[in-house]
Amino acid sequence: MKKGMILKLMTVVAVFTIFFFIGTSSDTPDVIYWSEEHPLTWEDFAGDPKYNYRNRDIAALTSSGIVHYRGCQDGKITFKVRAYFEVKESWVKEVARTNYHLAHEQLHFDVTELHARKLRKLLEEQNFRCGEEEQFERYIKQYLHNWEVTQQVYDFSTHHSVNKEEQKNWHHKIAFELSLLDDYKE
Repeated sequence: MKKGMILKLMTVVAVFTIFFFIGTSSDTPDVIYWSEEHPLTWEDFAGDPKYNYRNRDIAALTSSGIVHYRGCQDGKITFKVRAYFEVKESWVKEVARTNYHLAHEQLHFDVTELHARKLRKLLEEQNFRCGEEEQFERYIKQYLHNWEVTQQVYDFSTHHSVNKEEQKNWHHKIAFELSLLDDYKE
């Protein structure tokens, strides 16, 4: 395969949007929350492909994030942490509409879910009290940096899905890590 063709088949997660808000937690037409029962399909990528995006050779983009809702009950900060996928911000060019590339994009979403589970676990262990909202938010912000770095390492080490052996390794690694945190899935 020619180098130019390989670049055209590259995929990347480039948008790491992190929203902190209080609101509903059900799926909307614009957001899909991570679920084992709903793996991504190309139909979920409703955004218009960006041909002038930072790198014209990027063939797909998954926009996912971690949202948390919080409140206060019995003197403790309560929270709900969820991994989400933004339908209208995620896109794919025709050249990448393959099962292989979809698996790469799904793994970006799975990495987001993995970090949502890790954050749920850490927050339960921290036991923030009401009045510590600022520390709570700072803690989450610091943690989410780890998620962003993992997304970047995933794309770098798989060469945006081009390195098939490394792509397979990441698939097994993330599936294993998710299974270790089954107690923290929604």
